[in-house]
Amino acid sequence: MRQTQPATHRLLAALCAAFMLCGVASVHAAGSPATSSSKDKISKGEVETSRKYYEEITKFYGIYEDQAVQDYVNAVGQRVARASDMPDVEWRFTVLDDGSINAFTTGGGYVYIFRGLLSYMNSEAELAAVIGHEIAHVTKKHVSKGQGRSILANVAAIGAAILTGNAAVADMASIGAAAWVQGYGREAESEADRVGMVYMTRAGYDPRAMRAMFDVLKAQENFEIAAARAEGREPRVYHGVFSDHPAPDERGAAAARAAALVVEPEKGFVFNRNTYMQAIDGMAFGTSQAQGVVRDNRFYHADMGITMAFPRGWIIENQRDRILAFTRNQESVMQIAVEPKPENKSPREFLIQKLGRGNSLAGGTPVTINDMDGYSVLTRSGSPLDNGAGPVRYIVLYRGGSAFIFAGASRSAREGKPEADGIFRSVAETMRSLKSAEFPLTEPYRLKILRATETTRLAEHAQNIPAEKYHEEELELINGVYPNKPLPVGEYIKVVE
Repeated sequence: MRQTQPATHRLLAALCAAFMLCGVASVHAAGSPATSSSKDKISKGEVETSRKYYEEITKFYGIYEDQAVQDYVNAVGQRVARASDMPDVEWRFTVLDDGSINAFTTGGGYVYIFRGLLSYMNSEAELAAVIGHEIAHVTKKHVSKGQGRSILANVAAIGAAILTGNAAVADMASIGAAAWVQGYGREAESEADRVGMVYMTRAGYDPRAMRAMFDVLKAQENFEIAAARAEGREPRVYHGVFSDHPAPDERGAAAARAAALVVEPEKGFVFNRNTYMQAIDGMAFGTSQAQGVVRDNRFYHADMGITMAFPRGWIIENQRDRILAFTRNQESVMQIAVEPKPENKSPREFLIQKLGRGNSLAGGTPVTINDMDGYSVLTRSGSPLDNGAGPVRYIVLYRGGSAFIFAGASRSAREGKPEADGIFRSVAETMRSLKSAEFPLTEPYRLKILRATETTRLAEHAQNIPAEKYHEEELELINGVYPNKPLPVGEYIKVVE
């Protein structure tokens, strides 16, 4: 959870595009040097627009504050860019501080890799495959053409959301996030896959790594389908929203066919598994310290200097801009967000203005919790669990320069209050300042790189995964061995500590 960020959904998928092999003759030119002609240029307008988006995007997601990781990703990116059709462009590669599995470009030489995607890669060549794909979007002018207009428009919506904090605008920003996942359309994504493979191969990387990345997507999809079946819900896979995209295994099969046609150079291709693993050793996994960390049922945030507890057994999702907590049966849900404290407004004035004069309010009362002044009130309607018919408990607490906003709703109500109203109020009452002995608990979970032996078992390390369940499956996914594939004995693997 970060302060002053608008509401949006985290991205839950990676490249999510189409790979339709339209011909592989260009791949045979893997050793050919890249050349730049007058048509292989980026307009000053595109560069300037992307520079403005850079400021908005990095403020929205945050830059991952590990210069060694940033330098490594940039070095790989520059190597692939030099082998592209626009080697003279000033390319910029940025790792965003977000645990999502995603990467995108806004054009103008700006490419973004989410920290979460790095956790699921297992070689430098896989990183080169993703970067090559994004570079191809730029060189083939997918962003500057009609395919990119809706995406860029929604990046602008993110900027507006940052400036205004407007919830409606923030909803538009979530559409923009979905657009990045959706990509640029079937033909453009197919071309980016194909041309990206050419670029990474020219740079000396093993083209088979692109198939490996599609295998990551497929494993994620299979895991989500199995988990959804076990939990009795619909799977959250991209086919349900972007049905015009073929499955990752189709893309992987096409990539494998293309890679098989490439003639390997005498010195061999670069894969660099060990180099990559060493580069991400110690990288934050899940949420970072800047976003706050959930351990067991308690949330810790170093920069804000706070902690709060949630009921045991509730599922806690620490999202980039909020915390969501809900019961397993989703009968009750709670959200905590934070905004700058307004000047010259009491907690009551702030909350009533926030909810709008049109809302029917009840039971408003001032509260003081651990030396924090606040206000608590019920709305008679507005619950997201029953089409807006049920009541919602709102509490705001002022702490320093921040306003913490708690909102809780249940599917059922009693005496005009949500069924879990007492729980919602008790969560707010647990919020307090961190004790000095608790600051070590604000450190994020991190990747640790080990060398696998014949006796290494992921189950022995699974208890450290920051998830409610599926601990061993998560380790299998980040190591590319889901489901139940053998570990590569003698190779580096990832665990979480």
